[in-house]
Amino acid sequence: MRAPLILAATAALVLAGSDTASAHARSESYSEWRLSGNSLVGTVTIAAGELSALVAAGNTRSLDEIFVDALRAGVRVSAGEGLCDVASSASLGAARGFVRAEIRYDCAGREPTGFAYRVLFDAVPAHVNYARIYADGRFAAEVLLTDRNDTWSSAGAGPPVAHSLGAFLELGVRHIAGGIDHIAFLLGMLLVAGSIGRSIIAVTGFTLGHSISLAAAVLGYLSAQSRLVEAFIGFTVALVAVEFFLMRRPEHGSLALMATLLAWVTGLLAVVAGLITPKAALAYLGFGAFAFCYLVAAARIPVAGSRLGDYVLFAATSCFGLVHGFGFAGFLMETGIRGMSLLVPLLGFNLGVEIGQLALVALLFALTTWLRVERLRIASPLVAACLCGIGIFWFIERSLTG
Repeated sequence: MRAPLILAATAALVLAGSDTASAHARSESYSEWRLSGNSLVGTVTIAAGELSALVAAGNTRSLDEIFVDALRAGVRVSAGEGLCDVASSASLGAARGFVRAEIRYDCAGREPTGFAYRVLFDAVPAHVNYARIYADGRFAAEVLLTDRNDTWSSAGAGPPVAHSLGAFLELGVRHIAGGIDHIAFLLGMLLVAGSIGRSIIAVTGFTLGHSISLAAAVLGYLSAQSRLVEAFIGFTVALVAVEFFLMRRPEHGSLALMATLLAWVTGLLAVVAGLITPKAALAYLGFGAFAFCYLVAAARIPVAGSRLGDYVLFAATSCFGLVHGFGFAGFLMETGIRGMSLLVPLLGFNLGVEIGQLALVALLFALTTWLRVERLRIASPLVAACLCGIGIFWFIERSLTG
């Protein structure tokens, strides 16, 4: 039972040493700015977890208060050569797990000509804010505000270009580049695939799955609780890592039962703690059953030269892609694109995701090929064990943290 011991020990080490539960989501926020006459009103939405970088030790203020103060300090609105004064600022209602605030500027008889946005950039340089600007009720521009590009000016904005393909494409690439658990899943998937041909099958299935769920979520046909999605994304990382061991040691079929029990017990604890509803717990029940069937199939179906094995790989990665697609949709939906023409946002974001994913696949495949060199044959199981521990931690932490 060496493999289970390795998995358990690695999981314990990761649980002891890790302090993050939001690896999938890149540091992002969304803002909407409305110019009207001599005033500018900004509404900014951000995931509550992103504000941890602004919380000082011993601070007892609410995240809403901290975020409002950060907005007042981090935004400068210009009108010609001068600056506009803050007329008011307040926190607004937001979905669970998010913080939203409004800030209003009065330019004293002058028309606002631009603004500089530095909220969170000094503490988290990789942060990105997706901003949409309206002038007198009409769409004027959309920009990605970053640490290096933190200013918008009406003078240099040019004619409005609705739903810029390039902006959403960049957003998709950035999302993949900052999605630690997505990178972890791709690494595990390529370890399992084991060859270029099977890697192509796996990536194709994963792409199909996440494209379907991303489109369905953004178009409003399906919805999912972000809390459950992020938890199950962590579970998929652990599952592909366990599959790696079962393909080589099918006698350890008890791991399938352990994975199922992990899903069911975690869901039960989340219900008892009042973190999810009994109805939401059905997702844990279903995911546990899926994990059992998936891992049993992985242990019993031969891989090399098996057409059936290829079919199972395609079906499994498509299912995993469905889960990850809801994760991709989370921030895209926060940018407020619902109710607009969705073709360009969906196309641009999905293309960006694919470009980033293909680049990662090429890099990770080169890495996994290197790890399969005979003299380094111990490295692949070690990497898979680490991925399993990390995935288990993400799953439990995201499920049981309020």
